[in-house]
Amino acid sequence: MYGFAREPKWIVAHLLTFLLLATFISAGIWQLGRHMERGRRNEAVLARAEATMLNAQDLFRAYDETEFRVAELQGIWSPTDAVVIRNRSHQEAAGCHLAVPLTTNEYQGVLVVVGWTHEVECQTAVQAAPEGSVSLTGRVRFSQTRGSIGARDSSTGVLRTLARTDVARVDQQVALTLAPVYVELMDSTPQVDGPVPVDPPPTDVGPHLGYTVQWFLFFVVGAVGYPLVLRRHAHRGVTESIAHVDD
Repeated sequence: MYGFAREPKWIVAHLLTFLLLATFISAGIWQLGRHMERGRRNEAVLARAEATMLNAQDLFRAYDETEFRVAELQGIWSPTDAVVIRNRSHQEAAGCHLAVPLTTNEYQGVLVVVGWTHEVECQTAVQAAPEGSVSLTGRVRFSQTRGSIGARDSSTGVLRTLARTDVARVDQQVALTLAPVYVELMDSTPQVDGPVPVDPPPTDVGPHLGYTVQWFLFFVVGAVGYPLVLRRHAHRGVTESIAHVDD
């Protein structure tokens, strides 16, 4: 009845079906893992936002749990060292981030992302960098580095625009020793006019659970559907054999 299933063309079909089913289940497990990872990250973001505030010296001793903590800093802006971080969006609008070192003592400082500016103002953003003394609170973020792809920043010279918030690269061109992390401005006294505060990290669960369900449904459809296809073909063969005998 199922002898046809050993024919070469059907063996190829079996292998392709197996590969598809393996792909579906692997993709579903991968998306489930991403969903769980997103959940753990959300918990960390919310918990660290409520933790005790850090100070400038804490940022020089940064460790894994430092990111997303809130820091309270006092110092003097260094507007002549301001830089623009290209290709940053806000509510789907293109723009950039303005980052300005904050001098916290005679020798040290912290890079502060003051906020987002629309792309039409990015070329002149550094000219509007804040000046004077300030007391601020901000969200701690890890320095960004280039992955396997992406724009490269020159390793020499003084840059006024960067492809990413690379604290080490900014530290290379300022007189201060910068903390290895940067801070996203949340509030300050006096207030900084102009740039829009950077959005907090999202804490929604994202689409990964939905994708997980989709991939597992594809697996179920294939795992149930393919045996039905074989069964139907086998029954058709039996029917044709009976009809041939009757003739």
